[in-house]
Amino acid sequence: MNIFGLYLVKNEADIIRLSLEESLRWCDRIFVFDNGSTDATWDIARDFAASNSRVVPFKQDAKPFDDALRAEIFNEYRSEASSGDWWCRLDADEFYVDHPREFLAGVPARHHVVWGAWLQYFLTEVDLNRFQPEDKSVPPIMTTERLPRYYQALGGEPRFFRHREGLVWKTGAWPVHLGVVEPRRIRVKHFQYRSPAQIQRRLDTRRAAAALGWEHFGHSTQATWREKIARASELHLDRGDGDLVTDATTATSHLERPWQRLLKQAMHGLQIWK
Repeated sequence: MNIFGLYLVKNEADIIRLSLEESLRWCDRIFVFDNGSTDATWDIARDFAASNSRVVPFKQDAKPFDDALRAEIFNEYRSEASSGDWWCRLDADEFYVDHPREFLAGVPARHHVVWGAWLQYFLTEVDLNRFQPEDKSVPPIMTTERLPRYYQALGGEPRFFRHREGLVWKTGAWPVHLGVVEPRRIRVKHFQYRSPAQIQRRLDTRRAAAALGWEHFGHSTQATWREKIARASELHLDRGDGDLVTDATTATSHLERPWQRLLKQAMHGLQIWK
């Protein structure tokens, strides 16, 4: 079983090296698509790839963000995958609590899609004491110790899909007839907000994208990083012992309706949807 990362990045210079090191613990190949970074993200990716052939710099292209860009990676490298391998929608700011290789090995062959259970981490007033004045203008390089420590369980999205030779992916965020969803969800730490300067850059980038017509950045409408600082007292503290709170009541409902699930199982079982 191989795992391939569809890695779409933009302005992640502060965390991409840590992300690649962490992801290579379980990913066989990581294909990097930089959609227009203005920092050192692409240079770091290429430098990393020079010493590790499992990281593949696909291309840099300043296209507006769209999850459908991952289809370009998939179609370029799909020949490397065999039936039963997995593809991961890999982001630089996500780190897995559950080991993906062990988790995916336990997914029955009749299930094709694995959802993530997001643990969203926030920068709080407590975290601000760890930063220097210059960190408000230039994002500091992230280490495990520098990552935010306060989080909340906030839903999730599909993260892995099983490779099939008949998969078609031309447009949209996912291939057509992606498959039957696995009931268990894999836990993912999401470090969307990491330092004052990184948050500010993210807000500026998202607002610029929204001005060009992208409508899905309602969480990035604030003008300054200070508006994104959360209250530690309203969140859970990650003490580093692996004891993390995942509240099922806040999780996105990820399973199909019973009739949809039965239909998918029948269509895939009969090889009508390949």
